[in-house]
Amino acid sequence: MSKPTKPNPVCSVIIPSYNCLNYLKQALASVEEQRVDNLEIIVVDDNSSDGTWQWLQQYQHSHPHLRSIKLSGNGPAYARNIAIKQANAPLIAFLDADDIWLEGKLQRQIDYHQQHPELSFSFTDYRHVSEQGEDRGTCFEFWPSYHHLGQQKKSYQFQINAAAKLFAENVVGTSTVLASKEALLSCFSFDEHLPSAEDWDLWLKLALTGPVAVGSYCDCEYLMRDGSESSKSQQRLNAMHIIYQRYASRISGQSTAALTQAKARIATAEAELFNERKQRMSAMMMRLKALSLSPDKRRFIETLADARNLLLLK
Repeated sequence: MSKPTKPNPVCSVIIPSYNCLNYLKQALASVEEQRVDNLEIIVVDDNSSDGTWQWLQQYQHSHPHLRSIKLSGNGPAYARNIAIKQANAPLIAFLDADDIWLEGKLQRQIDYHQQHPELSFSFTDYRHVSEQGEDRGTCFEFWPSYHHLGQQKKSYQFQINAAAKLFAENVVGTSTVLASKEALLSCFSFDEHLPSAEDWDLWLKLALTGPVAVGSYCDCEYLMRDGSESSKSQQRLNAMHIIYQRYASRISGQSTAALTQAKARIATAEAELFNERKQRMSAMMMRLKALSLSPDKRRFIETLADARNLLLLK
């Protein structure tokens, strides 16, 4: 039997879940394997219909350091915000119900935050894994400004001009984040009114509030679910435009290049949406726009692929 949480837990782990019971069990197992003393776990069941709530009530009997919250289907931003307000620890760790942490992740991150209490948040690299268990590479490998971190000695380091870097490249995986509860509350946490990308919005708010650290550890496995919906892609694109306008003036004081890179990312997202809708010519135009704004090898390859598909249709 697990020990109950002491009155002042060192960290609260927040896990929102919606119809994700089988994966949730794996996520919770990965938290238990962290071996962190005096940990609080808060699972928010957002109106699941797969037996999540009933299972959680049984699970809590042998894991008294876990608390469950039942909501009526308000979405992950609202679910996380409710849990943040109810958390008892000064540090908040986020984990999605279909992701898992690797051994030692949480203790290393807690130790670093306790050495640097001024931090607003920290994050690490993570690995993309398909539903079939296929390794699809790490996040930092994908982004030019972070690629080198995976080749360095494993450590945490403060990020200079963090807001500008995160504006240019949305590299933060929510399941890798450890944040100050005080900083989260001062930023009003996740924006529940955004149609999507509320995580990116929050990391920018936090980065403009206080210092940010990045770890070169690959401490999390992120599940890539098969299939996508154009409606969700459109919502994310709409949110990207909102967030760009929200922060552009403040980011320009740190780096005008970050504005250009963000515009290139938005153009890439528009190209991907046009491709989903089979609007190949419009997709091609957006690829060219992204490439002209921020030329790199990946964008060049994506542009060539779209050009080849366009020619094959003629």
